Amino acid sequence: MRKTIKKITEWTHASLILAIILPALYTLGAKQPDPIGQTLYARCLLIALPVVLSDLAIDKCRGLLTYLAAGALTLAVTAALGWALISPVHDSSVSGFYMTFLLLETGGVVIGRAAERLKRRRSDDDAPNADPSWRPTPDTLRTPSFAVLILFGAVYTLALNLNNPPVCGAALLSAILYALATLLHRYICETETYLSLNKRTCNLPSRRIYGIGSGMLAIFLLLFVLLSLAALTTASGRTYRDIRESLTPIEFDYSQLSGEMHPESPSGDPAQALIEQFGEAKPTPRWLTVLSQVMEAALLAVVFAALLKVIFNTFHAFREAADENGDLVEELQEAETAVKIPKAPSGKRRLSERERIRKEYRRTIRRYRKDMPARHESPAEIEQNAGIRDDADIQLLHDRYELARYGREP
Repeated sequence: MRKTIKKITEWTHASLILAIILPALYTLGAKQPDPIGQTLYARCLLIALPVVLSDLAIDKCRGLLTYLAAGALTLAVTAALGWALISPVHDSSVSGFYMTFLLLETGGVVIGRAAERLKRRRSDDDAPNADPSWRPTPDTLRTPSFAVLILFGAVYTLALNLNNPPVCGAALLSAILYALATLLHRYICETETYLSLNKRTCNLPSRRIYGIGSGMLAIFLLLFVLLSLAALTTASGRTYRDIRESLTPIEFDYSQLSGEMHPESPSGDPAQALIEQFGEAKPTPRWLTVLSQVMEAALLAVVFAALLKVIFNTFHAFREAADENGDLVEELQEAETAVKIPKAPSGKRRLSERERIRKEYRRTIRRYRKDMPARHESPAEIEQNAGIRDDADIQLLHDRYELARYGREP
């Protein structure tokens, strides 16, 4: 249930931001009364369809070609539905502007999802264990923030001063829904973070933690609902004005400047005068022409090879960003690989009993655990997170490992 609510809040975040842009731009040139602008925001909410479909496709598609095919299908479906919604409008300029903007936003969402998928591989290559302050790069389409409310406030102020009540109401409604989605998203993320920390601290029941958090969330939601009702009930008392009416156009007399800006050109052909002064131009040498052609061919070959390498790396990274089940692929590496130890000058050194036991312990943990253990985890916590704490053989290996790691040298 928490994952579903989190997904819905992420979809709401991207949809509301993209849907309010076109009405805000249309407000700059619209005049009242404007029947088209009254339903334009509702038509722009169609952008929620590619937001949802692209998110589902990026999790299900394994290869880049499969995702591009799904993206093209999403673009076609969005274009068909958008044309069906805007076809009753007889203004061709508004219809063309709406379809162009809708298709651009859909293409941007599809490309943004692909870029997000490619960032997964780069995030795996970072060093979260080496740097305690490491944080994954936030995704624009998946990270609601209260700072975005400034955008809706700016659109609300713009529509209020351009005498456009429909866009003003749409901005207010978007701000309310966006604030609600952001509040729920932050609650879920912070609770999950606390639960991950709670596993290594006091081991409080998750039901108790969610009970306390849900009570505080209910209080904030109650205050938020009261403020929203106050804003909606006072919407009819807004005072609109059009600042464009106060701007007086400045008139210029271009008749006096036309003669100064377009002086009469001198008679005669300038090219003929140059030929008479310097003579006929000599033909280009043959070797210079061949050299320029060779340089152009070499430059094209380098650009083509670089383009092929970028395409290959993109397909490779996109495919390795997820395994067959859609999970992240994380490669386990030993902690000692970060320190470069010089090899022995000759022969292979025989491991001591302590080194052999520690190596056997690491191999056993990697066999049962997918992620890399953190530096602060004790052997008991490592085995608990691997799910092998109650195994009798693991208990015997645990005692031998602790004796080899913490025991006194013989």
